[in-house]
Amino acid sequence: MEQAKKRYYTAEEYLAREEASDYKSEFYKGEIFAMTGASINHNRIVTNVTAALYSALRDSKCETFMSYMRIWVEAKELFTYPDISVVCDKPKFYKDR
Repeated sequence: MEQAKKRYYTAEEYLAREEASDYKSEFYKGEIFAMTGASINHNRIVTNVTAALYSALRDSKCETFMSYMRIWVEAKELFTYPDISVVCDKPKFYKDR
């Protein structure tokens, strides 16, 4: 039996698929990975850490974001949805997306 050839996508193909999809997925070096749900305890931890960071950074120029903010990590060729991210400068967007 012959093994199926792995399909690799460009970042633009991934973004087009992601924008039309009903679920979130991540992109790593041309491969697309569907994301799974998180446990209730995981969500509690994320909520508590986000609240603590928001409070600690309130008087700074930094902003906290939860998992719906997709991040592009150019050095790793990665689009990901981290549980929490902090931006302390003007946000930069991948090709105005």
